[in-house]
Amino acid sequence: MSYRNHLYVWDDRFLYITPGMKSEATQRHTVTLLIALDGPGFVLGTADGRQQRYQAALVAKQTLRTLDSSEGALLSVNFDPQSYEFHALSAFLGARSVRSVILEPGVIDTDSMLRIGAGSLDKADMFRLMTCLPRAISGYRPVALNMDMRAIHVAQKIKKELPLTCSVAELGAEVGLSADRLSHLFSDKLGISIKSYILWARMRRAVELIAAGESLVVVAHDVGFSDSAHLTRTIRNFFGFPPSFIVKGMTVRML
Repeated sequence: MSYRNHLYVWDDRFLYITPGMKSEATQRHTVTLLIALDGPGFVLGTADGRQQRYQAALVAKQTLRTLDSSEGALLSVNFDPQSYEFHALSAFLGARSVRSVILEPGVIDTDSMLRIGAGSLDKADMFRLMTCLPRAISGYRPVALNMDMRAIHVAQKIKKELPLTCSVAELGAEVGLSADRLSHLFSDKLGISIKSYILWARMRRAVELIAAGESLVVVAHDVGFSDSAHLTRTIRNFFGFPPSFIVKGMTVRML
């Protein structure tokens, strides 16, 4: 089967499809669903050097791992703390950092995967697939969430106003909270510290700018890094591949 490297980025999730790749150590702020599309599967490596092969797996937030899918195509679906699926899948994972999963037969439609890999699948159909995949995991159940709109508002503001940034105190004042109270509320409701979320938002913007052809020096300045080397190291840590891969080997679509 023929797949090409494509990265699709929504406001609260991103997806990439690849015909095969090796990823350096990555530690993301998302919950990640990895699915082998052909071949013998993919190999995840842990921080202590252990390796295991999977056909499909869930990876918890902030789990350090390497990835080798060089023997077959891979679909990687990443759910942001702002999404419902992030919290439901985190509950499904429990205390586990990685969990092998089984998907219901037929949920991975070959034609749809090829169209995602070619960049030709309609964005509405693609988003519907994104919401169907978690429900197709054997044993998965939706969960009730006690969400606070102040946390959601702040998360949206952080993303939408970049490269402009506010201090935590300024963000708190906007929703009637002190900096300490906002930090506690944000971590409690979204499962990530507000400072980590700001860094995550900056990385998403960096990918968008790099894909648009901006130089690393310009991108580093835009997202608040002292130099391009620091930016490159951080992108590698978040995504497992360098900025050059985004420029030369991947098509990026912001949705």
